[in-house]
Amino acid sequence: MSKQSIFITGTDTGVGKTTITAALLLVLQQRGQSVGVLKPIETGVDGKKPDYSDTGRLRNLCSPALSFDSVCLYGFPQPLAPLEAARQTKVPIDPSRIQLHVASLAQHYSYLLIEGAGGLFTPIAPKYTMRDLITLCNLPCLIVGHTALGGVNHCLLTLHALQQVRIGVVGIVLNAHYSQTITPIMHEQQDSTVALIREWSSVPVFGPIPFTKRIETNWKEGVTALSKDQEIQRLATHLSQTEQEIA
Repeated sequence: MSKQSIFITGTDTGVGKTTITAALLLVLQQRGQSVGVLKPIETGVDGKKPDYSDTGRLRNLCSPALSFDSVCLYGFPQPLAPLEAARQTKVPIDPSRIQLHVASLAQHYSYLLIEGAGGLFTPIAPKYTMRDLITLCNLPCLIVGHTALGGVNHCLLTLHALQQVRIGVVGIVLNAHYSQTITPIMHEQQDSTVALIREWSSVPVFGPIPFTKRIETNWKEGVTALSKDQEIQRLATHLSQTEQEIA
């Protein structure tokens, strides 16, 4: 069984879950760990260019590279919420199939990183959310949030929603995913967001993880550079220590 299986959820879509997952995957591999990765549901997948998807990027970082189908069980072409994408494709998402796949993969790795789609209350089946899937799989969570204005509310709501159903939270990672020039007021907003989340959350907080321009031009080079960031390294160490405490 894996030392640790972790579900990586976001406060919203587009907050940098895949980037953080990828950087963490690289650090753990560099430390000699066997790491599996799973993106069980992805929407907006271009069938002609699957390696440009989040699944494609993640699978190619693994050593050795994993097959697309082993990383993503449900890849939909429509860039919609999973439930609607599934309805349009007429391929319903079966949470129990995902649970069994998670359990199977966990047998083969020291760490298994599972990345969600959207936020906790993203619907994936009728009356069934991403949070329900995390509960079914009995997985601890890592929350990825942003440092812009509104980030405090988003992070604390996500944390509360997980704790409400007794899902363990190993930490919060705050991602500064700005691609534009940061103004002084944006710097102030970021600093206050990070400080308030540290003050109000009951779990370890990591970041802010700096935006890496190379991610936009060469994704693999960008996440490789990001994997050397001090806070990503600290997060990897924290996960190892958490696993030892559980053991």
